[in-house]
Amino acid sequence: MNAHTFNFTLRELALALGGAVSGNQVLAPGPSHSAGDRSLSVRLDSSAPGGFIVHSFAGDDPLRCKDYVREKLGVSWEPTAPPRDSIARMADRIKPIAKAGSPPATYIYRRADGTPYLRVVRPGFYQSHWSGGAWVSGAPKEPKIPYRLPELLAAEHDDVLIVEGEKDADNVAALGFTVTTNPGGAGKFPPEFAEYFLGKNVYILPDNDPAGEDHAKLVTEVLLNVASYVRIVRLPGLPPKGDVSDWIEAGGSADDLADILRRTNPIESEVPQRLVKSSAQFLEGFTPPDYSIDGLVQRRFLYSVTAPTGHGKTAVALLIAAHKALGRSIGKHDVDPGRVLYFAGENPDDVRMRWIALSERMGFDPRTIDVYFLEGTFKISELALRIKQEVDDLGGVSLIVVDTSAAYFEGDEENGNVQAGAHARMFRQLLSFPGEPCTLILCHPVKNAQQDNLLPRGGGAFIAEVDGNLTCWKTDSLVSLHWQGKFRGPDFAPLTFQLETVSSPQLRDSKGRQIPSVVAKALSEIEKSRADANTREDEDAMLLAITDNPRASYAGLAVALGWISSKGENKAKVKRCADRLKADKLVKSDRRGTLTLTEKGETEVKRLRANQTHSAGVSG
Repeated sequence: MNAHTFNFTLRELALALGGAVSGNQVLAPGPSHSAGDRSLSVRLDSSAPGGFIVHSFAGDDPLRCKDYVREKLGVSWEPTAPPRDSIARMADRIKPIAKAGSPPATYIYRRADGTPYLRVVRPGFYQSHWSGGAWVSGAPKEPKIPYRLPELLAAEHDDVLIVEGEKDADNVAALGFTVTTNPGGAGKFPPEFAEYFLGKNVYILPDNDPAGEDHAKLVTEVLLNVASYVRIVRLPGLPPKGDVSDWIEAGGSADDLADILRRTNPIESEVPQRLVKSSAQFLEGFTPPDYSIDGLVQRRFLYSVTAPTGHGKTAVALLIAAHKALGRSIGKHDVDPGRVLYFAGENPDDVRMRWIALSERMGFDPRTIDVYFLEGTFKISELALRIKQEVDDLGGVSLIVVDTSAAYFEGDEENGNVQAGAHARMFRQLLSFPGEPCTLILCHPVKNAQQDNLLPRGGGAFIAEVDGNLTCWKTDSLVSLHWQGKFRGPDFAPLTFQLETVSSPQLRDSKGRQIPSVVAKALSEIEKSRADANTREDEDAMLLAITDNPRASYAGLAVALGWISSKGENKAKVKRCADRLKADKLVKSDRRGTLTLTEKGETEVKRLRANQTHSAGVSG
């Protein structure tokens, strides 16, 4: 029985093998397998040696499987003339010319015209080049060429095998295949070789070791978009570090190799996309924003939240966490309810007290709200997988807050570009947690930061790795949340929060005394307008006080304005107000620190006096 007289049908095959027809193949028990097994696949193929192709899903030897099928069918097998397709045009069971473990050998690389070019001598793989009359030590300075180049160029068909060494190439060539390799061994396949494989059907036979796999990937990258197709062929039964020469020495034949080549699926070609796109193609790439807080921050985005100590970033972050869990809007920004994970690293006790106070201020039960905490500092890089699993057990999270970036820094130079970039990239892995969360990283600013340069430590290196840098800046008891430096997505108007000092029956020290804590409250548009009006009234009063009390100190101005706290004159409020007036170029300080009006400030005072006179006249 041979490929030309093999006339069994799939149904007859199935009956003989005790299997079943499945599409264009028969699935049946493999040799020595139980009757219910379906590990053996048999397909009819008139071009294949013997007229059929076998494949064992259990890894059984293909030669044994073929003999098993012939035995069940009651037929013998004899080799026939070479099949019509190009792969099977090979010598029948020709003995290889150089088996694995062979003695020292010399391999000659030849140019397209057959003249010598490169000589490789093993062991040692010493290279020398042909000078025109003699071999000279060292590789040629001209470009590299593939091994067996004349045969590659003269081949009548498009099938080319690529192996990992010259010995393997000669052994495979002895079986009748067109085969080549590159000088230097694994990992040295140069991109300029691509021209020799244009339109070819490429089969890569890697050695059975990590270097072989890496080499196969390299060759694939070079040839995938050049060759007609590329297939990586893994020979069955290879021992660790084994190669095609070992496979041949163990009895592998040309027919067996051709069979394996055909059964290997090609790698999908990665045709480069066109760089120039039409307007329609360009618009197809639009991805609508997927907000975690409507119009503010997006899911799967990483944000830094930068503010100096005392400017309310923790109070605002806890408020955002509560609003997210409860599904309450923040100002005019709608919030869909979602689970929150809060990394309380910098000061867990302070976070605990603020959370208790906030729960009473907002009226939620802190024991049942859908917010979870990670307490204390640890290396996120070491515990990320464990935390991710626990988050998965919860059902995912919608928002992650890290308080603060510095608490989880794993390097030794927070302002160093390399370490700052790596630190930010470490946080980006949190975006892959179940639930596709938005992640806020609370950050301390760079040294000597002012309202106009609120950048996180690490500066540009850190910001380059995040999707936006939100900022908090406190003026009196008001905190403004906006952004600086970078923000991916539509802009938004600054949000205003009121910081409130509150107490709770649950917050007491060891002597039973109440402990005050600071919480934030999001202001509505009306509340914000009222707060802005109060700030403007303070500034107007300050301008008039400076006019009426020339050369007064900050303490003197506080007394004149009636800004007295329980600790005495509120000089801090005077300073904050003075800073705002300076920013608006309404006042200036002399070298003794005394505040005086600028020309613009004097004009503003005249306007205020006129308004006072007008108001008095109307009221009279």
